[in-house]
Amino acid sequence: MSDGDEPNSYTAREIVEEFFPATPQRLIPRPSAYSVRFAEDGGRVVHRRAGGDALELKPVPSAGREAAHVCCDLCDWAGPRREFDTLRGEVPGSDGRRFRYVIACRDADACEARRLDDAMLERLVQPVD
Repeated sequence: MSDGDEPNSYTAREIVEEFFPATPQRLIPRPSAYSVRFAEDGGRVVHRRAGGDALELKPVPSAGREAAHVCCDLCDWAGPRREFDTLRGEVPGSDGRRFRYVIACRDADACEARRLDDAMLERLVQPVD
């Protein structure tokens, strides 16, 4: 290798497709159009990577047994209810008349790292019909 040559670099998607060709499409890493950040009030902010916030999810009181197992709507991780927050976001274009509720991991950074795709976030930011 000469001084000007750079080592080959491959994306995670290329590596998975090359070495693990039977991997289901849902599990193959792909670029994400959204990121989810922790908000100061304990909620989450869905941010468009192209720029701007798409949705703000506010925390609401959670009901039910603390030991009950639930599943995160964003990353599909499952665990005891005490590890999750219940969040509410206004449906875009509803003028505060309609809301969508989600269960999300308390550890927002770990949740974002586990999230495989934007399917749920796409549904959350869909405007009212």
